[in-house]
Amino acid sequence: MRLADRCGFTLVEVAMVVAIIAAIAVFAVQRMSKFAQTARIAAAESDLKTIASAICAPVGGYIADMQGIPGFSPAYMRIANLLISTNLYGAVAAGDRGSAGVRVDDSSVRRPGVAAADEFTKWNEERARGWRGPYIAASNMEFPRAGSRRFSGDATFEERGFYPPLSGLWLPADIVNGVSGCSVYGFPGEPAVSDPWGNPYVLQIPPAQAFYGYSTNVADEVRFSYARIVSAGPNGILETPCYAVNMTNSFTTSWTERTRRLSRQAGLVDGTDRAARGDDIVWFLRRADVDEGEAGQ
Repeated sequence: MRLADRCGFTLVEVAMVVAIIAAIAVFAVQRMSKFAQTARIAAAESDLKTIASAICAPVGGYIADMQGIPGFSPAYMRIANLLISTNLYGAVAAGDRGSAGVRVDDSSVRRPGVAAADEFTKWNEERARGWRGPYIAASNMEFPRAGSRRFSGDATFEERGFYPPLSGLWLPADIVNGVSGCSVYGFPGEPAVSDPWGNPYVLQIPPAQAFYGYSTNVADEVRFSYARIVSAGPNGILETPCYAVNMTNSFTTSWTERTRRLSRQAGLVDGTDRAARGDDIVWFLRRADVDEGEAGQ
């Protein structure tokens, strides 16, 4: 046998080396992808805690500052309230961040051009009350329109649960009827805060129907005691139960005790209903994230 016959690699050997390198590369990419996803989830959890503190901190928090504001109810808060000193829409929904608009907590439905007295009260040092935000560093997106998409081929924000159907609920008529294309979670064009997957964080506050023996006079404080901030998580679908119809939770207008508890407790009722949240990341403002055995509440 000549020495030349033993030089180099055979085609089979080369193919084996390429296959091994490819397998290592796939494994490395998967590990990196998993690491990146874990980092995004951790970032979202940190954001939720920051937003919750901005709302509920006993000193310097939004609610502590805004207590006693005539006509305002925390049950109609949005994340935008931490960033702009108004709870108005109309001109805001049209892209003008001025003060003119319709108050969501006013059943008489004021139209654009309302007096400045109807704005949120600005901070008053003597009274130690009023809005002195922004309460979080900055917005990094605008609340999207129902038909908007994050990227080509993605489902719309409405299809992914950010514009939930609200017909028949005890909520302000202009929210339920979708005036100006507004969502209960936010109004198109207003400042919002993005989670690591490009979706706005939302503040969920259960409607009156989520409580036993509900009526139009369910205390807003009771509703707000179940408030939570939610990220739609890696899959981008807002699955956490709150209103009558969810992407993965087919509520109807017939509210059973189970659906009431799902709505109040964000799906955490028993082992089976833990899946109702999907991969959403949830942070309650004023309660532990546990099932407290509230049958009959």
